[in-house]
Amino acid sequence: MAVPQHKVSRARKLKRRAHHALTETTRTRCPNCNHPRLPHSICENCGHYRGRALIQVEDF
Repeated sequence: MAVPQHKVSRARKLKRRAHHALTETTRTRCPNCNHPRLPHSICENCGHYRGRALIQVEDF
């Protein structure tokens, strides 16, 4: 079984993880209701996608 040969210092460990940061998700505006939504997905506010109503959204 493989085991570490040397202790990995805190600096070396953090340098290796420098590229692991999370990025914010990209949001676009719905052309129907101008509500922010994820790209390539149905709008949660109005239920439209590519100009067509795909689901009925109930108003609360």
